[in-house]
Amino acid sequence: MQHIPLSIAKYIRSLWMSELILTYFHVDKQGLLVEWGGHPRHYGLPTPEIGEAANEQINFLEGVLPIEYTQVLEFVGVSSGRVAHVHLIPFEKGTWVLLFDATAEHDRQQQIQQQYNELSVQSYRQMQLLQNLESARQQLQAEKHKLEHSTEAKSRFISSLSHELRTPLTSIVGYTHLLNETEQAKAQESQYLNSVQQNASYLLNLIDNVLAQARSETQQISIHPSSCQVKKLLDDIEHLFFPLAQERKLAFSLIRQVDLPEQLLLDELRVRQVFINLISNALKFTTQGSVTVQVNWQAERLQFSVQDTGPGISAAGQSKIFEAFHREQSTTHVQGVGLGLFISRQLVQLMGGDLSLISELHKGSTFTVEIQAPAVQAAAPTAAALRSKPNSSNPYNILLAEDSLGIRTLLELYLQEGGYKTLLAEDGEQAVKMALQHQPDAVLMDLQMPVLDGFAATIELRKQGFTAPIIALSASTLAQDRKEAMQAGCDLYLMKPLDADYLWFNLQQILPPNAA
Repeated sequence: MQHIPLSIAKYIRSLWMSELILTYFHVDKQGLLVEWGGHPRHYGLPTPEIGEAANEQINFLEGVLPIEYTQVLEFVGVSSGRVAHVHLIPFEKGTWVLLFDATAEHDRQQQIQQQYNELSVQSYRQMQLLQNLESARQQLQAEKHKLEHSTEAKSRFISSLSHELRTPLTSIVGYTHLLNETEQAKAQESQYLNSVQQNASYLLNLIDNVLAQARSETQQISIHPSSCQVKKLLDDIEHLFFPLAQERKLAFSLIRQVDLPEQLLLDELRVRQVFINLISNALKFTTQGSVTVQVNWQAERLQFSVQDTGPGISAAGQSKIFEAFHREQSTTHVQGVGLGLFISRQLVQLMGGDLSLISELHKGSTFTVEIQAPAVQAAAPTAAALRSKPNSSNPYNILLAEDSLGIRTLLELYLQEGGYKTLLAEDGEQAVKMALQHQPDAVLMDLQMPVLDGFAATIELRKQGFTAPIIALSASTLAQDRKEAMQAGCDLYLMKPLDADYLWFNLQQILPPNAA
């Protein structure tokens, strides 16, 4: 083999690395192999023949030679899977062909390229996933807004339905109560009126249960504890159900703890609703015997039980008795939709307590309620105080704003019987004008009225500097309506139906002392 020219040797030295296996060929201008060196077999090449055509022995040189300037062919597939960097150097009337093994480098690049391709695919998939997630997020956001609008619409419907149903029932209950109290009422007429009043009260309670169920589906039920006159509450319950028990020829008794506190902190409306639900059920399902209500208080918890001698409830029935719309097959002939116990347990649990049942077939049932009810350290007004009337020589002047003629007339009768002077408005706009003109001592403001509703009328009055108490009147039991009324500027929120005692008591609480 001939000696490699110095310049070629220097070129090789500048490129040659330990892992690169060198093989070289010297080809003249005629394309004949002049000399060779290195390891051609490493590249799967046959032993070169000096003087023979180079391109016939080294296949990748076909069509490449001759060249005019140095060229580098990277990653040339030689043979047997080997890859080389081929350097072509024109020199001394010929060409030097240098092969440096690049198989490992090629494999690394292939691996890197594969990893890059895989990362590109993963990146694309992640991008698609992010796009899908964003699309799903937008869809969920749209569904959320749609659900919120639907819930809001449902809440408004419940509020409207409550007003539409409770308003006429308020009139029915109030007028039958007034008629029943008149001295001229005959015994038979009084019995008829009792029946009307009881059924109206039952219907009102049924409506409350249905609306409470609807509100629970929109998470609108809330508890508003306040000072409650326990004796009056129990008296009302006893007076409501005693005639019904007599009509069904059942013994009815309400037994109270002797040292029961005069006032407890609880949501009177909700407690009354639970009482009515449980006692109504007991009277409906008991055909003979008795219904006994036992009320006790200890350690800031109020406990009351309703025990009946009715048919009892099977073990299977007891497991489902508190489910919505559940009714025992043996009681399908009795009025009701199966919401009373479901709603009662919900309300009791919201009041920090529980409703339990003990029952045995053919031996009756006992429902027991226990709720949080701290005692309120304040002197309770007596029954006489509840019915006390203002100084007749200087009566209060009350503006009553109510769009329903029946309710307006009923509340006017209550106010006149209580010794109050009245001004009447049929809508919110009239109420604003009359209040600013006459400056009454207080305003009874119905919240649902035409032209200008009670919320807007109250806001306008406060804006005009009207400072006297404004009492909201509403058939709605929604907490949001109560909150909006107070934010508008109302001082008190009273729910329909109202009786005279309740109205007088609240007026006395909010009005200043009456000077003679």
